[in-house]
Amino acid sequence: MLKCDLHDYIEIVCLYHYPLKLTLSSGAVLSGTALTTRYNDQRQECLVIKQSDKEQPVLLEDITLLEVTVANPHLQQVRFK
Repeated sequence: MLKCDLHDYIEIVCLYHYPLKLTLSSGAVLSGTALTTRYNDQRQECLVIKQSDKEQPVLLEDITLLEVTVANPHLQQVRFK
């Protein structure tokens, strides 16, 4: 479960549909545009990103680093772990 302040960052990137680079705990790196959050079938919270016109859910608990790839007044990067 994420701390409230980390959830705030997720909400900001979804609100503004920021383009992101996500580094996962596995070391994988994903890029896409933030869309929304939702729960998967196992009731795990996910950040949904758009990649090449497809929606890709990413488990919030798997994200170690979130980077916004455009200049903005809100955030550039957030370390989750």
